[in-house]
Amino acid sequence: MQRTQAETTSTEFMDWIAYLDEDINDEKPLYNYLAQIAAEVKKSYTDSKYHERITIKAFLLKFITKKKTPEKMSIAEQTRLAKAKFGALFGVPKEKR
Repeated sequence: MQRTQAETTSTEFMDWIAYLDEDINDEKPLYNYLAQIAAEVKKSYTDSKYHERITIKAFLLKFITKKKTPEKMSIAEQTRLAKAKFGALFGVPKEKR
């Protein structure tokens, strides 16, 4: 844990936060393709009169994400929050954060 903290800059850590906070519910071609395959497999196991009810949308996964950091926070506040999250993640005592 301490090695990771020592080798990760605050900028790199903020980049990871931004990357992980991306909206993972965005439609991506791979997700749509996999949902289409799942829909076709489902159709092969159901009566043909129900095929029109089977849609790709039913097979797209929906993820629930935590509330995003408000954009109105100052850089100092964002840094403090990032350090607190990083410290909590790696078990750093509060007095050392």
